Amino acid sequence: MIVDELLLERVARERRFDERTVEIARRLFIGNEAPRKVAKEFALIDKRIYAIRAEVLKQVERYALPEGWSEVTLRGPADVVKATQAFFNRRMQDPAVAASGPVAGAARQATP
Repeated sequence: MIVDELLLERVARERRFDERTVEIARRLFIGNEAPRKVAKEFALIDKRIYAIRAEVLKQVERYALPEGWSEVTLRGPADVVKATQAFFNRRMQDPAVAASGPVAGAARQATP
């Protein structure tokens, strides 16, 4: 499972990890450092490092999206964001679009 900076920050915020724990997790997931190396540098036993890694992965799995889904954050003028959200909600309520997938739905949109 891939843990990026935004996901790690979300987990840290919701689990209320202290700064040291967040730094350990960052070095494990973002820096791909070996757990033993991190344990040595933070003067911890390996078991604690693996426990931090397991807790982060457990929380990340809670945020996992179904296969073929993705997440997006919109920032812009309020009216544009509101219109985009309304369009998205209409598309999600249309069972034909959901069953056919995004490509067929996009093609259908382009046809007058």
